[in-house]
Amino acid sequence: MFFARPRTPTRLEVWPTFVDALSTVLMAIIFVLMTFLVAQVFLVETINTKDSEVARLQAQLRLFEQNLVKAKSQHEEASAKVTSLEELITNLNMQLAKLSQDLDLEKNQHTDQRTANERLKIDLEKLEERLKQLQDLLNQAQTDSAQKEANVKKLQLDLQALEKEQEKHKDSIKVGQFRSQFFAQLKKILGDRSDVRVVDDRFVFQSEVLFEVGSADLGEEGKKQLNELVTALKEIGSKIPSEINWILRVDGHTDKRPIKSTQFPSNWELSSARAIAVVQYMIKKGIDGKHLVAAGFGEFQPLSTEEANLDRNRRIEFKLDQR
Repeated sequence: MFFARPRTPTRLEVWPTFVDALSTVLMAIIFVLMTFLVAQVFLVETINTKDSEVARLQAQLRLFEQNLVKAKSQHEEASAKVTSLEELITNLNMQLAKLSQDLDLEKNQHTDQRTANERLKIDLEKLEERLKQLQDLLNQAQTDSAQKEANVKKLQLDLQALEKEQEKHKDSIKVGQFRSQFFAQLKKILGDRSDVRVVDDRFVFQSEVLFEVGSADLGEEGKKQLNELVTALKEIGSKIPSEINWILRVDGHTDKRPIKSTQFPSNWELSSARAIAVVQYMIKKGIDGKHLVAAGFGEFQPLSTEEANLDRNRRIEFKLDQR
């Protein structure tokens, strides 16, 4: 900065030197001031930066404090929960200990109960066996009782059947008695005729007495004979007790000679038609229809199989019987 000048001993040369020195000092002051100013600016910037950092740190500190408060609160809650859980664990341990004691006691009781159950099972098996024996005895008794009851019912039915048979037999005897009277009276009325006769328990009219050959229409002579029969039947019927259910069977019979006509295709139709014609005439003459039965037998119940006696098979039979 300073240029060396040769010193002169003159007074005039002192001032420039002074000025130079003063300039030098001034420049040094300015340099110091500039340095101070730059340092001041740098310091201000540094302080401002530090203030921002401090503010940021303070904000973080406040956040940390808030988090710390929350953490303390959570810690307290956790501590309370831990305390509660510890108490709960203690209670559970106590309950577990009690349950263990109860379980041991239950095991002992179960052992005793199992022993008792085994004894009961054995007793039950014995009882079941005894019950089965008693049931078998009961079943056998019921079977015997049912068999005896069935036998009693059968005997009762047999007795009832016998009683009915006896009653029927009694009625048959009574009807037989009235039949004898009926036949005797008819015999008396009709006289001794070869074409009217008694065969066993039947009163037999030869068909020719009542019908023309091959016809089921009653002739006048046949109606006359039937009128006498109706008269005798009414007289005898009035004497038969009302409790006896009697009937007069009228059976039509033919010989084995076949008949083929439009009206009667076979002997079945002819014999049946003749029996029905007799019944209808007797009803017309006042005999109650409930006491009459008509049947046709065709040629299948002959009295004779000899060719010379085939005429005997053409007949109308009357039988007083019970229904």
